[in-house]
Amino acid sequence: MLSLVFAQFGVKNLLYKIMKNKTMSKKPSVNLSRADKLLLVMLSLSEGKGKSLRFEDIVVRAFKEYPDDFHLRGYLEYPDSGDLVHKPLYEFRKNGLVEASSKIFSLTLRGLSEAEKLKNIIGGREIKKEGRLSGFGEKEISRIEGLEGFQFFLKNETEKILDTDFYAYLGTTVRAQKNDFMGRLNTVNGAVNELESVSNNSTLRSKISQFHKFMLEKFENIINKNSK
Repeated sequence: MLSLVFAQFGVKNLLYKIMKNKTMSKKPSVNLSRADKLLLVMLSLSEGKGKSLRFEDIVVRAFKEYPDDFHLRGYLEYPDSGDLVHKPLYEFRKNGLVEASSKIFSLTLRGLSEAEKLKNIIGGREIKKEGRLSGFGEKEISRIEGLEGFQFFLKNETEKILDTDFYAYLGTTVRAQKNDFMGRLNTVNGAVNELESVSNNSTLRSKISQFHKFMLEKFENIINKNSK
């Protein structure tokens, strides 16, 4: 089964599977995990935007689109509203793909970007490498460029960088729940990884990778506390 977390595994494994299937059969197919399918369901429901989605609507659409994967155990005609949906949504939130509040979910810019990549691959469309950041990546990197903590780093005044600067770097606060904290951490990781894959970066942007490494090492204790 495929893994949803593109930040860790990327889309190369999925592309490899599709190309391998093409060499073995005239009708290529690819196996999707429940998480992959749920992400596609949310993309469809949100019409490619970050619309707010009710948990119940996600459950119903997932069952309608993939009844074999999302039916209630022992009752093929009824949808499952338990762990089959809850667990992927929990992982989505943890990895910065969705925002959640009171059973209302919405895809983040990162979630929309990853869902579109998955949709394009399944549709047999090659992802263009344009040598520039995605909308999600551009927004995150531009935000980081304007941070006071980043300016301190550029001036070699790292002693001035405090834990408040780390929370600002992640785009969260000290009061954030652990899942939301980890979601933002994974989002920033994804943006920096995307930045590193772009070859035509400015001198300023090339410093962001160094800044990212510095922040993760300096505030490792905060990360460890929120990852448990």
